[in-house]
Amino acid sequence: MTRMMFMRIPEMVGATSAPFKLTTDATHISVAIHPPSGPAIAVDSKALRNVVVRFENITSKLIAPAYDVYLNLPVDADPQEHPELHAGMLSMFGLVEMSKPARNHPPDGLTYGLTVTKVFHRLPLLPGWNARTLRVSIVPEPWSEEVDVSVGRISVFYE
Repeated sequence: MTRMMFMRIPEMVGATSAPFKLTTDATHISVAIHPPSGPAIAVDSKALRNVVVRFENITSKLIAPAYDVYLNLPVDADPQEHPELHAGMLSMFGLVEMSKPARNHPPDGLTYGLTVTKVFHRLPLLPGWNARTLRVSIVPEPWSEEVDVSVGRISVFYE
């Protein structure tokens, strides 16, 4: 008998409720996480659940720096001292162009999906873990110009 492979269906388990701004300082956003109640509930409890954090509708009229993303970075911590919490980077290449309406695309800006599975599954081993809240820290690269970046939503998916 051959082993059948099933594609995991993503289930959104948390999201921000309103757009927010990014600046030249770190931005910290808390996302309430709910237990899966749909397709992600069927994942074998011994299997490593895939976790994706999406950043949707990132827009700006101005060019902007890249941003590093950290999960559950302690309050007032130096991100450089916590590489184990680094989940990925959001490049702002093409941000201004994707924020303007054009014939071939709406002005929705950029959307990124970061697969954060390895970092996410380390979090329960750290002090202060709360399975119901994910703290997402968005830290800009050094930048001396004005920034006007808006993020439509952060959403968290289990697969």
